Amino acid sequence: MSGKYPNTFYRVSLKAIIRNENGEVLVVKEKGSQWTLPGGGIDHGESIHDALKRELYEEVLIDSPFTEQLVDSESMYVETKDAWLLWLVFIVKVDDLEYGLGQDADEVAFINPDYFKDSVHRSEQLVYHFTAKYKQP
Repeated sequence: MSGKYPNTFYRVSLKAIIRNENGEVLVVKEKGSQWTLPGGGIDHGESIHDALKRELYEEVLIDSPFTEQLVDSESMYVETKDAWLLWLVFIVKVDDLEYGLGQDADEVAFINPDYFKDSVHRSEQLVYHFTAKYKQP
């Protein structure tokens, strides 16, 4: 990367761990990509809650009140975007969990996180990593 500070600027992405009563995790596919946690980039001037609210609606049509708790982060270089990405990972508890296929997603599903355990894809590895690390009691 070029620039005065090539390794210090990140696109900050908020990711949500949302589980159903069976312990499955809500995941999305965008633009033919692999499964990942729902969420996306925080826009300038947005609060974390407002950015999560916008992203969850755009991807999975969640429109009911929720709470979020920051539990982890992960930074990575994404070659396809020639940029550094910082994931801020939240456990999100939705008051009335209804979801669907939003405008920014190609597929939406609840999947057992063990399905991603041996994936070769980084985004799916991270789904497994974070959901295994932060199991619900």
